[in-house]
Amino acid sequence: MTDETLSLPPGFDRGLTQLIDAIETLRDGLSDEETLTTVQAVTTRRRLFLALYALKAIRRQLADTEHRPSQGDHEVVTWDDPAQALYHIKLRLDRLLEDLSIQGYDHSSQEYSIEQTLETIRDHIVILQDALSEGSTDNSTLLEKLSSHRSVYVDVAGRGVGDGRWLEYQLQRALIRWGYQAATRQKLFNLEVDVVATRKTKQHKPSDWIVAQCKDWTSDTITPAKIFRLCTIAFACRAMPVLCHTTELTPRAEKLARHFEVRVLDLRDLERGALPAPQVYSLSAELNEWPPEYGVRDDRGSLPLMFYREPGKRFSYVPGFTPVGMDYDYEPIDADRDDDTHPAAGH
Repeated sequence: MTDETLSLPPGFDRGLTQLIDAIETLRDGLSDEETLTTVQAVTTRRRLFLALYALKAIRRQLADTEHRPSQGDHEVVTWDDPAQALYHIKLRLDRLLEDLSIQGYDHSSQEYSIEQTLETIRDHIVILQDALSEGSTDNSTLLEKLSSHRSVYVDVAGRGVGDGRWLEYQLQRALIRWGYQAATRQKLFNLEVDVVATRKTKQHKPSDWIVAQCKDWTSDTITPAKIFRLCTIAFACRAMPVLCHTTELTPRAEKLARHFEVRVLDLRDLERGALPAPQVYSLSAELNEWPPEYGVRDDRGSLPLMFYREPGKRFSYVPGFTPVGMDYDYEPIDADRDDDTHPAAGH
């Protein structure tokens, strides 16, 4: 609890919760929306992600005061198309802003700062609403309007079209929250690595070290070459590979990512409470049939026989570990090691 009390209109916390629910429902539904171009869908999801970040920061601010958001204020939100959903989201923002404007807050107050944040979010919703309702396929117009407008996300001033720093920053923040020390844009033999991270408290797992590649794209797809580059860097760094993206993977790239146990993350994964595991199984197209299911460790095969029988020749990003089981688990190679010594020490 803080000593300062916010003087907000009655029902503001309930309206804020309903607004967050509406935006989250729209953002989740855009993954399967077929009426939008790839650029429109990805750009809209990104902007809604930024809006949610700001709105949830306000909700956390309310949780520290007497205006605690009610747990019973959630509601089911339905919509027929993105334009309709944006229309209702704008209406909710208008109601909140109208209630705030009546109060006439001082410009130095926290309430006024909340009002300004909501106004910025509303401006972006209007831009998205206009672009989508017109049915325009001119992606450059949408990107130009959003990039030239004041940013919802004020913490990062350098974000722009073709500038990947924003996504790198989001991944860095998530890794720090998951217990890592993380840095962006590091060098490996004159190659740039987007994000490098190491766990503060080692868990004696290969994922104690991570190298990540970020692709904040709106139209291009991720090809096998990108996966090979990431995995090569991971092997060289003796770290586990992570791919963070806002676009799509080609079928071949997706298969390679599974085979090499790459952790593939999108924006929603960055909101999770821990580092997600790699996707090692694919969905079955069958119904009510139970054929044997093979994981990536079966599909990718093994090393050539000439190497396979030699000691130390194992598929493992981090020396000192060997894959065990059919999923993504590893175990130390040296069973008689000291408990205080990391399995990778000395390798």
